Amino acid sequence: MGASTRAAAASALRAGFTPWCADLFADADLRQACPVHRVPPGDYPRGLRSAVEAAPAGPWLYTGALENYPDIIATIDRALWGNSPQVLRRVRSPRLVHECLTRQGLPCPGLASGDPDPRRRWLVKPIRSAGGHGIRFWKPGESIDRRRFYLQEWIEGQSCAAIFAAQPGRATPLLGVATQLVGETWLGAAPFHYCGSLGPVALPNEVRAVLTRIGGVLAGAFGLRGLFGVDCVWRDGVPWPIEINPRYTASIEVLERATGHAFLAAHATAFTGAASDVSSPVGMARCVAKGILFAQTALTFPERGPWDVALRTPLADPATPFADIPAPGTCIEAGQPICTAFAGGDGAEACLSALRDSVRTLELTLYGV
Repeated sequence: MGASTRAAAASALRAGFTPWCADLFADADLRQACPVHRVPPGDYPRGLRSAVEAAPAGPWLYTGALENYPDIIATIDRALWGNSPQVLRRVRSPRLVHECLTRQGLPCPGLASGDPDPRRRWLVKPIRSAGGHGIRFWKPGESIDRRRFYLQEWIEGQSCAAIFAAQPGRATPLLGVATQLVGETWLGAAPFHYCGSLGPVALPNEVRAVLTRIGGVLAGAFGLRGLFGVDCVWRDGVPWPIEINPRYTASIEVLERATGHAFLAAHATAFTGAASDVSSPVGMARCVAKGILFAQTALTFPERGPWDVALRTPLADPATPFADIPAPGTCIEAGQPICTAFAGGDGAEACLSALRDSVRTLELTLYGV
């Protein structure tokens, strides 16, 4: 359950599970694969509590950005395959994460608890962050509501996501790294908004060692279990962690498509106690990209288009070229996500070029230009 569940549901199907979903969209491709309950935006996230009453018996897990609402998670009375509300309150604290990493001598952007150093650039970030929404540059002299926002040092570089799987009493393997597409105008995304991923990234041994240590330190300090992601910025070969996503993340499906692994199988073992050899599948030659297309203007989603092939393909098929397909007639406002495109290739450059072509095909159908 969460804002969007399609990617996690596809992973669950590949892992042999039978998902039941509740999210904001109830997209057509998801509805064809499993039962899904649509929560109206005005009722989100509290509407998830009543939605779960209709779900069949079994454990549940949350997707983004429900980790920002630990009090709601605490009210759902069934087995949770995810990090507890107590863990979430701590690992989603920018101050506690900063203290943890700096205490271990690991890179971490600065936080401004008082007057920011005007010699640095600072970002105003919501404490309840989700997909980069609400992030902007701080203006010198500006005061902010510290109950809702915090100031984090701006690190210039390439955005990326490192994915880990934590199991009690075991080492925390790095499953892979994907670069992130952020604020890309060709996808219609606003500044700082997450709009896609590209991976896996081949890592030098020394960088892999730093990331593995970061994942292990965070898992140990906060008691993380199962899949989690660390959003980082690459600068001069150094990964600077900027945010922890303690659940199945948006970048995971790129790594799953590239490697053939169903990462939710590894996630489940952290809560069932089943034996599992969770190894890192990084280093595969295949590259996969995903791009989320945002609406430039308000539109009504057409009945037919290049996405039709996705509606004839099983949701779990990693070759599906499109996903998150709205129902025909759905009204989509400017700035809202329309759907997701995928592309594969032998390298990052060819992969990204193929994704651009796929997105252009979508735009020709949607806008006719």
